[in-house]
Amino acid sequence: MDDLAPYRGAPAPIAPAAPAAYPAPAHAAAVGTPYGPDLAAVKTTGHYLGALRRRCWLALVVAVPLGTLTSIYALRLPKIYEAKAQVRIETPHFDAALSALVARDMGQSDPSQSTYAADKATDLQSRAIADRVLARNQFGPDVAHMDDPAKELIVDNLGVKPLLKSNTYYVTLTGRDPAMTRRLLEATLDEFAKYAKDEQSQRIRETVENARRAVNSLVKERDDREGQMIRQIEALGTIGPGGRNILEEQYVRLGQSIEVQQARIGELQQRALFAPLFPKDEMISPREAAARQQRERLEDVKQDLVEHLEQLRTKARHFDADPAVKHVSRQLRRVLDEIDEIDASFAAGGKTKMAADPTEMMQEALRRDVEDSQAQRQDMLARMQKAMPDHQKFMYLMEDHASIRKQIDEMQGKLQAFDILSKSQEATPPVKVLGSIAEPLQIKPNRPMLIVMGLVVSLGAGLGLVFLLEHLDHSVRVPEHVSHGLGLPLLGVVPRIPRTALTHRGGHLWTSAAPDSTAADAFRNVRAGLLGAADRGGPIVSLLVTSAKAGDGKSTAALNLAAACARAGERTLLLDVDLRRPTLDEVFPADDGDEDGRLGLVDVLKGSVPWQATLRRTDLHNLDFIPTGDPREVPIEILGTLELRQLLTALTHHYDRVILDGPAILGMADCRVLGRMVDAAVLVVRSGAHQTVTLQRAKAVLEQSHVEIAGVVVNGLSEGARHWSSDAYGPAAVAAYRRERALPAAAPAPAREGALADA
Repeated sequence: MDDLAPYRGAPAPIAPAAPAAYPAPAHAAAVGTPYGPDLAAVKTTGHYLGALRRRCWLALVVAVPLGTLTSIYALRLPKIYEAKAQVRIETPHFDAALSALVARDMGQSDPSQSTYAADKATDLQSRAIADRVLARNQFGPDVAHMDDPAKELIVDNLGVKPLLKSNTYYVTLTGRDPAMTRRLLEATLDEFAKYAKDEQSQRIRETVENARRAVNSLVKERDDREGQMIRQIEALGTIGPGGRNILEEQYVRLGQSIEVQQARIGELQQRALFAPLFPKDEMISPREAAARQQRERLEDVKQDLVEHLEQLRTKARHFDADPAVKHVSRQLRRVLDEIDEIDASFAAGGKTKMAADPTEMMQEALRRDVEDSQAQRQDMLARMQKAMPDHQKFMYLMEDHASIRKQIDEMQGKLQAFDILSKSQEATPPVKVLGSIAEPLQIKPNRPMLIVMGLVVSLGAGLGLVFLLEHLDHSVRVPEHVSHGLGLPLLGVVPRIPRTALTHRGGHLWTSAAPDSTAADAFRNVRAGLLGAADRGGPIVSLLVTSAKAGDGKSTAALNLAAACARAGERTLLLDVDLRRPTLDEVFPADDGDEDGRLGLVDVLKGSVPWQATLRRTDLHNLDFIPTGDPREVPIEILGTLELRQLLTALTHHYDRVILDGPAILGMADCRVLGRMVDAAVLVVRSGAHQTVTLQRAKAVLEQSHVEIAGVVVNGLSEGARHWSSDAYGPAAVAAYRRERALPAAAPAPAREGALADA
């Protein structure tokens, strides 16, 4: 009997009920859909701290060797010394106007620009200075073995830093030998001072030479302009002193003369206007009066002849050839001639009369003079317009000539002043070393700081690797996440069971050897969860224990769940139906002298023996076991035969609980076939072994085959396992409580005594 037999009497069998479909849990929808959000992918600080507790060894594996290497590297670093000095770089003071003129004309840069000091500081760090130092000084055999001593000793180790935005600079040189470092810095500064002074002198000479070449070029250009001006004066002949235009002056004077004459004519006309106010008797000769009458008569005849011609034009067909037209035309011509003769006589008489009037004579003379002057002025304007482009060119030549003469005068004056300034500049060197070079001091390595930094970096690398692995790990570790992701009730949580000699049996963990352990209580909780599921959906007699993939501990879960049911007084049968990897045969081995010890489920399905012949009695009361047998020559399709269905029906009538240890789900059809023959299935999930999507695929496979899933069991929980158990009810606490209360001990069954003796 089990341990509870002394306290309850005979076990009460579970009353069979009518078969009913096992419904889905009522709270599954409230938990979340199977394909809802993956809570395992959401990482919190607790997840990373838990990962650090699990993988602390990995962080140490990375941090310890890396920290050791960095510490060795810091200890092996050579000592570095630094020599310091201060230099002042003075900018040469050249004349700005001369420098700008030379730069414009000769393409030279301005030597007095504000970046002179910065440029010299850059030259100090150049390779040219380093090559000059090594070429003019002897540093012994220490330099001979170097491939590039200028770069290794000076260029790479020389530093120049300005002091408070002034022309004073800190110059530093680092090296391994303090004496050689100081000598190198002294030689470098001496060569730099010589280089700056030579460059200043060379720049002064080049500036003077360029300025003189510029003056000579301007003198030559001035002479060219003068020659062009002389040729223009000779060719045009209209240019006067100072570049004045002779034609323009004559044109202006002629215009003024015309204005005077026109003013005189106006005065005479005004006088003539006042003459009618004081009329005088006009004397007309009889001859002139007869001529005027004759002209009036001829005008009348002329009008009549014109009207006659108009009439003939309308009547005659050929107007030009008509004789009448010709006759009238000849008469009209004679009349017109006579009128012209009379008008001519009047004109002659008028001239004679004007000659007698001096005002009219003066007006006439002035008008003729004005007309002649205007004609002459127009001719002069045309000549002036023709000569204007050439005269404008001459004016441009005059302006260029004046500008060039001014530049020559300025340049000659600047050159005289620059000669005096250059002598003072040569006396003042542009680079001056302030003070003496101090004794070199060690600046690095700071070994304690490097060691500490190396250790910190090493530890950070180890922690970073652990956190990175945790960030990339989306496997399900929290039982609530499993239930939420699958939408299935959580039947129980089994903590990680320590493997000891007492709990190890046949390659599996056997919790019945420690019935007061937390693991044993965990499987009791799983059985209690099954009882609750049976209350909602009907009795669960045949139960398939499976998992998404192999290695999740489904066989161990099936073994210990069967043991928990048996210890609760249920007649329990454990059936190993995993034909691919049967592992429970070694837990309950057959007796050595038993000839039917190798028989199992396969032999029953083949019809060789009845199932009673393969039944093995275990050392645990109410627990029987049927092994798989020898499945090597048996096809997997045997699991879908009618014989297996009939066998399960017979076993469910004989036992209160039939637990099947089935194969894994994904990739195989075994569980899809077996699941349709049992009342329900339990999905075992190892903590941290799978992602939610893998478990959802396994559930979908069972649902497609209409397999009823009672719930899920989380196995191997290590992180947070204490939140699923009570430490006050541990084995030690229970034993102490029993000793205090002096509870009577239960009489062990013979089989249990033998098992304990074997243990």
